[in-house]
Amino acid sequence: MGSLRHWGIWSLGPDVLVGGVELRTLENDEVNLSYLVFPGQRRRGFALRAAQLAVEYARTSLSAQAVVIKMLTGNESSRNLAIALGAHYVGDEPSDGGATFNVFRLNLDDTSREE
Repeated sequence: MGSLRHWGIWSLGPDVLVGGVELRTLENDEVNLSYLVFPGQRRRGFALRAAQLAVEYARTSLSAQAVVIKMLTGNESSRNLAIALGAHYVGDEPSDGGATFNVFRLNLDDTSREE
């Protein structure tokens, strides 16, 4: 299998695609986690649950030791989701587009519980 896993996020009733979640393998047994929920479907818990499942997949199927989450500065919803997952802010880095990413890290050896 390659270095990218991407899943659709589906609502169960009605059966609607509401977004996506992605894991991309990095160096040093790390994965990058990204997620997107379409505007009409936000604030209903879809991103958090999808991210929890993706983190568990990273731990069990990819043997990842850490998850890295990057979001543009000011994206409070993504920041709150990263914190809800147990990730910690580790710094900023420039984006390719000239903006700034806030970078969070979740050490998986610290999260032995199942979500």
